[in-house]
Amino acid sequence: MGKIMVIFKVFTDPENLDAVEKSLKEITQGEFKDLKREPIGFGIEVIRVGYLISDKEEGVMNKLEEAVKAVPLINEAEIEVTTIIS
Repeated sequence: MGKIMVIFKVFTDPENLDAVEKSLKEITQGEFKDLKREPIGFGIEVIRVGYLISDKEEGVMNKLEEAVKAVPLINEAEIEVTTIIS
């Protein structure tokens, strides 16, 4: 079939952004594709990070979500978008 692009919205304290970004890039449960910071107001930024995963592997989405949420210093992480890439 194809691959699935999963984009997470990650919240952390402003002083932890660099460390969290570094950790997110090192996750191996998916293929890291992109990461960017977006301001949400009052000097606070959210991290949006994208990974490609195989749609053939059972449970890979849950493993990726667990890996992202396990990154130290993250206050909250949620799947924002999933889309099939053919």
